[in-house]
Amino acid sequence: MSVAALVREFKELPISLIDEPRLPSRSAMDDEKLTDLIHSIRVNGLLQPMIVARVADRFEVIAGHRRRIACGRAGLVTAPCIIYPTRDDALDAIQFAENRHREDLSAADEAIWFSELLEQKCGGEIEKLCGLVGEKESYVNNRLALFSGDPDVFAALQRGLIKIGVAHELNKCPDERYRRYYLDCAIRGGATNALVAGWIQEWRTLFGSPQAPAAPALASEPGIPDAPHNPFTCEVCGKADNVHLIRQINVHQHCKLAILDPLLATYRGES
Repeated sequence: MSVAALVREFKELPISLIDEPRLPSRSAMDDEKLTDLIHSIRVNGLLQPMIVARVADRFEVIAGHRRRIACGRAGLVTAPCIIYPTRDDALDAIQFAENRHREDLSAADEAIWFSELLEQKCGGEIEKLCGLVGEKESYVNNRLALFSGDPDVFAALQRGLIKIGVAHELNKCPDERYRRYYLDCAIRGGATNALVAGWIQEWRTLFGSPQAPAAPALASEPGIPDAPHNPFTCEVCGKADNVHLIRQINVHQHCKLAILDPLLATYRGES
């Protein structure tokens, strides 16, 4: 059934009867934009109605989660709403489309939303999900891979501590201990996609075998032996502890050979 064919009504509803979504499509909201919306509602009222679904004698927000919050904070008693009889696939599409065009969802938000739609509305069929959200299969699979990857990596992405490309690179490391170690370093050092890809490639070269040694200790896990050839070993003291203090530096190869290496050799008493 098309959205246009659905029976719906327009009505002012008491804010007290409007419930927030069971599955909010946003894990975080822009505080500045929300404050602006609250101010606008106080001055002009809610200019664009919320889309809600009837649930017994109450109503659930389908599209307009941010407006529902802003209306409550602005002190409105009632708000204009477009009321649908049920929560169905068409309303899911409306909510997704509105969110994508009004205030971009984060990659983590999309991953959560796609995963829930896939399970609850699409019967696990990727093609159906792609049709529902209007995206290519590669895009959808990209987001689903984030949600099904390492939970710690996804949590960091959700909190904005790492970028989507970094999250994908980290999930390529099959060793959980090293993956957590690299995640810790990426968060503390603000690593780029290319840098993390280099870490993972180095792991594959050095440790990507069944006899791979244990991962080096995280800053919060003292006492675990350092792995040999740790890429986060301090070039000056030769130690791999206190990884949160490690800083990446850029240097020309010829500058390293001509200047840094002789200085470090003198410092270590090797010359």
